[in-house]
Amino acid sequence: MTNSRLFALIFILTFKGVYAQEIKRNFAVGIYYGLGDNLGNKNYSYTSRYSKVQLSTLLKQSRNFKYQLIIQPEMDFIEYKRTSRDYYAKEYVQSTLERPSKYRSVEYIKDYSLNVGFIISTPISERFSIFLLGSVGPMITDTETERLSKGFAFSNIVSLGIAYKVCNMIVEVRPNFSHLSNGGLQKVNIGFNTRNVEFGLNYPF
Repeated sequence: MTNSRLFALIFILTFKGVYAQEIKRNFAVGIYYGLGDNLGNKNYSYTSRYSKVQLSTLLKQSRNFKYQLIIQPEMDFIEYKRTSRDYYAKEYVQSTLERPSKYRSVEYIKDYSLNVGFIISTPISERFSIFLLGSVGPMITDTETERLSKGFAFSNIVSLGIAYKVCNMIVEVRPNFSHLSNGGLQKVNIGFNTRNVEFGLNYPF
């Protein structure tokens, strides 16, 4: 089974399971698009474009706060390039990746992730609210680099965003930070730290 088919199957099963167990009025579906790049490292360039679907359900609501459980299937399209010869020559690169043709060449990577997390939000006006989001989940990456092995890894995301209610939908902007690693389960695990911004529409039911 290919990675894309596996990703689609996990998404469908997750959607059916959550939808079947939740009261319809407490449920929401969102669609998001994001852009990102590497954080604090000049030895390589890492740019990503990604799309995600968010399934959310209300856990608890008070006068000042709302707590939601979220599930986020996501697909990333990444362009990765090494930009420093000294960095490229370090000991952990002494492998098949050492071929001269790899230096400054662009690699195209696809990541598939399924994050689970929580959102805590609070209103600042009748239409505006701010929220804090944290999530973690498994990820599959289809290309090995000197920073992360091909295959299984983890995606960790922290986001602070703003939401605006328009009629029956919610428009969101989410700057966020993410960390990608495999927790030492694979041979290469330096990982990536990225900064991102995503835009989306959320439809409550």
